[in-house]
Amino acid sequence: QTIRPRLLRFRLFRIAIATSSAAIIIMICAIASYAASSPPKPASAPTTANSGFATDSRTLFAPIVCLAPPGPARASRAIAIFDRQLAFQRKLSFHPKLGPSLQKVVDQMPPRQSTMIRTAALYSKPEIPWHHQPDGTHQICVSGQPDDADYLYTLVQNWRSPEEPSRFAGLFGLKPSGDSTPGNVSSVTGTLGGELMMDTYGLGALVDTMADVLSEFHGDLKPPWDSVPGNFNHHDRAALDRFHRNMPHLAAKFDHYFKFNNLLDEFNSPAGPIVLFNVDMEVRLDALKKYPLLYDFYRKVVPAVVAKSDILDPHGNYWMREAFDHGHIRFTIMIRNGLLTPFNAAMQPAGDSVALGEITRGSYRTLASGQITSLAMNFGLANIGFTTDYRRDADACTFVNRMNAVPQLVAPPGVHQVMDLVAGDFLRVLATGDGGLNSKLSSRMLPNGTYDFSGGFTAQLNYSPTLELLARIGDAIAKEHNDKVRAEERAFGEELFDAFVADYNDARPAIAALDSDKNNLREKSK
Repeated sequence: QTIRPRLLRFRLFRIAIATSSAAIIIMICAIASYAASSPPKPASAPTTANSGFATDSRTLFAPIVCLAPPGPARASRAIAIFDRQLAFQRKLSFHPKLGPSLQKVVDQMPPRQSTMIRTAALYSKPEIPWHHQPDGTHQICVSGQPDDADYLYTLVQNWRSPEEPSRFAGLFGLKPSGDSTPGNVSSVTGTLGGELMMDTYGLGALVDTMADVLSEFHGDLKPPWDSVPGNFNHHDRAALDRFHRNMPHLAAKFDHYFKFNNLLDEFNSPAGPIVLFNVDMEVRLDALKKYPLLYDFYRKVVPAVVAKSDILDPHGNYWMREAFDHGHIRFTIMIRNGLLTPFNAAMQPAGDSVALGEITRGSYRTLASGQITSLAMNFGLANIGFTTDYRRDADACTFVNRMNAVPQLVAPPGVHQVMDLVAGDFLRVLATGDGGLNSKLSSRMLPNGTYDFSGGFTAQLNYSPTLELLARIGDAIAKEHNDKVRAEERAFGEELFDAFVADYNDARPAIAALDSDKNNLREKSK
């Protein structure tokens, strides 16, 4: 029962952030610290009066130009690309639809929050129309494609890579582990993967766009400078004023749903101005009443939940910190001269800044934890750690993640021992069995200029009768509200998405004008 609130909390936060200018930064930080393992190239000389930061006169939508390859009319081409992406994204994110045969399969599956726990039992469930492979794997294959305003998923017999833009192929497979027998499948290796063809852009262009977005995050870059993090002052007001000027529709939504206690802090240094994008915001609970289930979640769960996630370099310095702490949504990165910069626990610079678009390989670590307080006792997981390797060349971009430690149970003494007996072996096998939990996300450009995205994860999953019993109890509580919760999540997300699109449409002339601005700059340089 506690799994669902944490997922819902992160989904609410990330849907909100993903449709704002702040939003792209979350994805940046998920890829940024690969630079720690490969020396960065020298940053290019600042081109604005703001020491590498974008000028106030530039539209906040200017970074989307990086989505198009360099060349004539780049801004106009980027607008066309972004238009296609937005139209596709609306269908994919907010209007999914299941074909009748696939719906029957979903009806036989446990709720999504307990699928991993019950995969070994699912393997032998005859009601599921498994496609049997020669090596003993049971699999379900799915295809997806746009269907008017929706995105339709259907059940298919075999996996087939997509051959047209906006088409999807997915697979869910379970293979008995080595110590299982035909009559007793006690452990399986689970695989969940998908492939998507797009005619917009690849991960590499997204990295370049996000790198440019970094230069947009600043206040006024003027004294009096901050002396300590966390003070709301003229730097924060300048940033919010620019947000309201450039994105009035989205800013209005944020004003309605969120209260900002802090947005950013600006410090002076010999190496140039430093912006600590240091968000502390709270959900305005009453604003969520139009979404009753989300409102009920926040009203009940906010006082009890603490969840944290950090991205670190090999030296233990931070590239990003994210937390949900008793109702406070926090997010922190550091930017110097428009470039991502590592920082220490005291929120001071701790290394060279990084030009993200120039990095071709590296790695970073992610460390997360989450706990909920019930009856004055804390329960949860800590030390949820992953190592990610990043590779990029002219045609492809890849992230490979692997769990690097066994998650630790958080519970009071006495209760901890019982929980460890129930779940300890499941977690140990998840982290270490059959190579441990690992995932991959990549994109590559095809000869015809489209992009093939592929991703998925594999993990060994042990059968645990006690965990399955607990999962069934949780399912009975959650099942009644699952469809309604997802519908409200999508409705909330589309509300913010609509505001973002309205601002983007208003900014089209300013984006298109970047073509002539760059031509003028080239003439002046001659």
